Amino acid sequence: MTERFVFGFVVSVDALWDLVGSGLDAQDLLADVDREFVDMFEDEFESTLSLVSCAQEVLSGDLDENHAYPYARVVEPLLTVVAEPLGMIHMADTYYLPNDSFGRWNPVLATLGLGRLAATWATANCAFPWPRGRTPTRDWPCVTEISPPTLAEIAAETTGEWRLRLTTVADSLLADGAHPGRANETRMELEAGLEQVAAWVERGRTQWTSPRRCVAAGGNSLVLVMDGGQ
Repeated sequence: MTERFVFGFVVSVDALWDLVGSGLDAQDLLADVDREFVDMFEDEFESTLSLVSCAQEVLSGDLDENHAYPYARVVEPLLTVVAEPLGMIHMADTYYLPNDSFGRWNPVLATLGLGRLAATWATANCAFPWPRGRTPTRDWPCVTEISPPTLAEIAAETTGEWRLRLTTVADSLLADGAHPGRANETRMELEAGLEQVAAWVERGRTQWTSPRRCVAAGGNSLVLVMDGGQ
């Protein structure tokens, strides 16, 4: 069974981009990264690149256009350094929503009246470590930055009646004809995931401080990293 995972982080994007060219030591910075992630990274690139060497290119500011995809893989561990990790949303049943949207949830989100979230969900709009505003050359893993103004818009949506609407969404939007029995499980997984998103949005709008983390003057962003099956 193919699955996806969405990891949430509250971060000052200024602090994130300040890592590029900072001269920090990647070995020290990533010392606490889970060994399984390190092994997966090095297996994927057949030991031609290590997580540390790739991160060091970012920290030195010596970016290589040929490493756009490895850099996308490095975003998640670097976020753990400057961001507040929020947890993970597991897309198991909802990975099989009967539509071809990139983020799978998008059409159902729109049906639930969550139009701003539907337009933002699984949008590969975070260019890190390239200059901000640049269009990313890679869309997987999908890294989405939800800016403070957009967080406010999504927060307004998620306090609405989407839970009630979810109970009346047609089963045909939740499961294909070959697996009609999956609709209820999909509905429950989607509700649980959206509850997490709503909590993450509120956390993103809350000012916080920490010795090793920064808060932007204009507020924090919520960064979502979607990975797993494509």
